[in-house]
Amino acid sequence: MAFFHCKQCGIQKEVPDTFTGKPVRCPSCKQAVTISANADADAPLHEAARKDTFPAPAGMPDKATTSPTGRQQDPATPQRPSQSVEINSTQTAEKRSFMHGGLLSNLKAGLEGGLLLLFFCITIATLIQEAAPSSASYGMILSMGLISSTVFCITMSLRGRLPVVAAGPETVVCGLLYLFATFIQSQSPNMTIEATGVTLLAGLVLCALFTGLVSQFAATMDAGSILRFIPQPVIGGILAMVGVLLINGALQLSALDPFCIKALLPALGVEPCLKWIPAASFGLLLTLVLYRSKNALLNIALILLSAAVSHALLRYWGFSIAEAQNMNLLLQPALVPLPWQSTSMEMLTSIRWDILLKGAPYLIAITILVTFSLAQKVYALELLIEDEVDLNGLLKNLATANTLSAFAGGLPGSISLTRSIGSGFGSKTGPIAGITAGLVCGSAIFWLGPLLGYLPRFVPAGLLVFFGLSILRKWLVDAKRGFTRIDDYVLLVLVFLISVAFGILAGMAAGFLFSILVLANRYSKVTVIKHLLNGSTNRSRVDRGAEHLAILRTHGNQIFMMRLQGFIFLGSTTPILAAIRNRLRNENEPPLRYMIIDFSRVSGLASQVAISFTQFKTLARKSGFTLLFTNVPFEVEQQLEENGFTLNEPDGTSMSFVEMDYALEWCEDSILKEAGANALADKGLEDMLSPVFPDPDKLPLLMSYLEKMSFTSKEHIFRQGDTADAMYFIEQGMITIQLELDGRKTTRVKKMGPGTVFGEMGIYTNAPRSASAVAEGTCVLYRLSRTTLDQLQLKEPLLTSALHRFVVNLLSQRVSDANHHVMDLLR
Repeated sequence: MAFFHCKQCGIQKEVPDTFTGKPVRCPSCKQAVTISANADADAPLHEAARKDTFPAPAGMPDKATTSPTGRQQDPATPQRPSQSVEINSTQTAEKRSFMHGGLLSNLKAGLEGGLLLLFFCITIATLIQEAAPSSASYGMILSMGLISSTVFCITMSLRGRLPVVAAGPETVVCGLLYLFATFIQSQSPNMTIEATGVTLLAGLVLCALFTGLVSQFAATMDAGSILRFIPQPVIGGILAMVGVLLINGALQLSALDPFCIKALLPALGVEPCLKWIPAASFGLLLTLVLYRSKNALLNIALILLSAAVSHALLRYWGFSIAEAQNMNLLLQPALVPLPWQSTSMEMLTSIRWDILLKGAPYLIAITILVTFSLAQKVYALELLIEDEVDLNGLLKNLATANTLSAFAGGLPGSISLTRSIGSGFGSKTGPIAGITAGLVCGSAIFWLGPLLGYLPRFVPAGLLVFFGLSILRKWLVDAKRGFTRIDDYVLLVLVFLISVAFGILAGMAAGFLFSILVLANRYSKVTVIKHLLNGSTNRSRVDRGAEHLAILRTHGNQIFMMRLQGFIFLGSTTPILAAIRNRLRNENEPPLRYMIIDFSRVSGLASQVAISFTQFKTLARKSGFTLLFTNVPFEVEQQLEENGFTLNEPDGTSMSFVEMDYALEWCEDSILKEAGANALADKGLEDMLSPVFPDPDKLPLLMSYLEKMSFTSKEHIFRQGDTADAMYFIEQGMITIQLELDGRKTTRVKKMGPGTVFGEMGIYTNAPRSASAVAEGTCVLYRLSRTTLDQLQLKEPLLTSALHRFVVNLLSQRVSDANHHVMDLLR
């Protein structure tokens, strides 16, 4: 944290590091102060005080003067310690050793994950090539997919060391790249064949680069916690549409397959050429068998078994491998070149940037879905590893992998939990498994091409059916059981139907709109008002004499307190105004004189909230009450002032205090002054104790046993940890009870005024002093030592009994006040 210290008026506080080196106006004296990186060595340290000085209560003796803004001018006044808590601290899973789970287990998982990635890369390359047959080079797209898988597996394993085996292009990327390729194909009449191909490849690489940049920006802006709040039904509806796209792509692949049921069953006379049945059957088989089990080895075995059966049938029918390839029963062997080896500057000059600009919505959609769907994957990841995952760290790793993939000529991608789970994901594997999977994909660039000619064409089409059905089942069937609100599922289905009817881009636009409406609707039901309190049962941490307490019990409800919470939008201030107006209209309460609004639990304010604050001030002027703002962060106060709202008005209608307790003390002192209460300065201790002492006739005798003492300002009566050997009665002045913290920091626990007692618990419990007592100004006290109390028990048992009853009544009243305060907080 950076440090603000105004040497003219003494204000000092910690502020965010972003203010370091910037000139900032002091909120009290308005002098320009440069924010420093460290606290001044000679400045007294206090626990994260937001403001340096406390406004002095009006009308009380021995107090420093108060400025028109309500801030005390005495720089020696102790500072409010902070109750700060690190909200955004994230615990992350510990990095695993490279050999976690054993070498053989890692190699086995890596080989399984790598083989699954190979089949997926073949599938996505086949799909894109068929979507844009005149522009996409099958071998080039396959090479880009393998490069992406290699980069992602190795990067995610080395940087994150999470048990993620498979990473790279995944189903979301596959579905949307299919749309982008279809778009490029639709523009091919306006381009040469060479320009069409290089424009498609450039779009794929730019998409990976853009995804990397957006992910890095999101991580830098700490968007990880924000992504967790995106309504999952919206994301689910869009992802379900991806499932439809994959099935549609499978049908397009199957349309080029001449394999006919009629050729197999001539005796049945089946006329329709059902080219899609092999792919659909294979996809359904995978879906049924792998519904419960995500075993990668079983998945690979089914693919190889299906290929073996196909080759057996081809051999039985008398087709050679070459004939089957010519008939499109098998894929064609392909050269798998490295992208940079097949690209020249002349080709790059053929890129149609105008076409890429038209297709930019598809590329942006890929980036958005890859980033947004990461939050949903993280939830599943945390359940599986039984630990918290740093989503911002994962975004950074995703950014690095996509950026490296783009520069290597690869496709955009993300982590693949489904394929990782099937490959021994969890406690069994370490980073070596992911690295192995990446090496399998990288090496395949050099040996996979000739083997493609042995793979039946229906296998990639069937895999697309399997992926599509799995996504649809997850979001349209399984998700219904997981949602606790029916309207969440209705929203998911609505986004899905809009995507199906008008396209996935329209579905994403509708999802964005629905997200805003859902968040606005649900946030509007979460009130920003944490507590509503009144001053009759909730008093400041100032112990007062009996006369003053009686006045405050009667007139304290002229004080109305409101503790706010969360992030305050312009719309969320409506309940605040309503609560104030309801209090003004309450005929059972006296007129409102003081309205305290506390910001200790507020996380931030929207830029237009100053409009509502102006409404608060207008209402205060019309209704004749004073606004008091407490715990307002320094940067929020600056923000309000920049928007034309000043917390501290010269006419006293609005002022700010360092915390609610000091504002409440100021209000109580003002009420006492208006009620004409004697400040007790001209009364002796005996007169002040008389109304509350059980046997007032014994007070003169008690006074004879007390030792009169005087203390000057800032002098310690006792220190925290001292032996408790006496209790004290205050006749004049104020005493602050404070905790001494590490690093010369202090926090005020209570303030004691004339007619009150402190230090009594120590002599009854024989425990060391739990806090320090410091004089504020000149104080006159009467001391009753433990030795004297022991003498009283022997010589004056009746007086001792009255004294004990006095202490018991004092403690009972404190417990009663605390109970009332707790009841108010629980309402």
